[in-house]
Amino acid sequence: MFDINTLSATYLELNGAQYHVRDSQVGEECVLLIHGWPDNSLMWEKQVPALAEAGYRVICPDLLGYGLSEAPEETERYTLANLLNDFVTLVEKLGLKKIHCIAHDYGAVLGWELASHSKNLNLNLKSYTAMSVGNLGEFFKISTENLQMQWIYFLNTQDIAPQLYRANNGYFFREVLRSHPNRDLIVENALKSGVFENMQRLEKANQVPEYLLAVLTGQIPDLLTIKVPTLGIWSNKDDFMWESQMKNSDQYISAQWQYECIEGAGHWFMLEQPERTNQLLLSWLGKHR
Repeated sequence: MFDINTLSATYLELNGAQYHVRDSQVGEECVLLIHGWPDNSLMWEKQVPALAEAGYRVICPDLLGYGLSEAPEETERYTLANLLNDFVTLVEKLGLKKIHCIAHDYGAVLGWELASHSKNLNLNLKSYTAMSVGNLGEFFKISTENLQMQWIYFLNTQDIAPQLYRANNGYFFREVLRSHPNRDLIVENALKSGVFENMQRLEKANQVPEYLLAVLTGQIPDLLTIKVPTLGIWSNKDDFMWESQMKNSDQYISAQWQYECIEGAGHWFMLEQPERTNQLLLSWLGKHR
């Protein structure tokens, strides 16, 4: 039986930065799993066995600044454009021909970029699954509902945020992660020296307030139409994301779109309800082999 801890683990140099990558190395079609904040590739522990046993090659990288991947000091290195380029290089270095992408949280933001640019980059992306975070066109729509949920994306770009999260043995951080099934492990790791600062660079390089200002002043470029079959999964107990930003993402997609809501689960539904999540994933992937 496949287990995420028994996957082959290696370091790949992608455009000058060392990425830690877990890889099952077996399977003609590849599933690229991209985690978000404040996790690392281990968050896919419940999905790896199901996907690998279904015959997919499973690849789980740690994002730059997260887990065991390198954490360059230059904030500019973490822009979406640079991270997108890193993942294109990863695909090329591993010689991946048929790819499915499944991504969560900030990883889903990067996944939407992969899906948007896949045709131009000659990536054979057969399907994309966005978890929790919908298309940025919906995420950046200005409304009271949206702004009430976006507080954390403003906080996380502040210089004081790492101190706030570490204070009193991570008290505030524990409250923010109250719905995370692996909260204690995440907090224990995050309290280590420099971890919060490393994770924060991605958010400082892609600041939500700057995007919102660009939207309000008409300076944001038109979004590319996504021509990749896309599955969007949201959960109705999510503390950070609202339903419309996922459910209404269909207007940016010209290929097949499917929306699913997992009832009774929070932001990390893949850990809370792995059987339901895996059922949805395998059914979706099976339609696009």
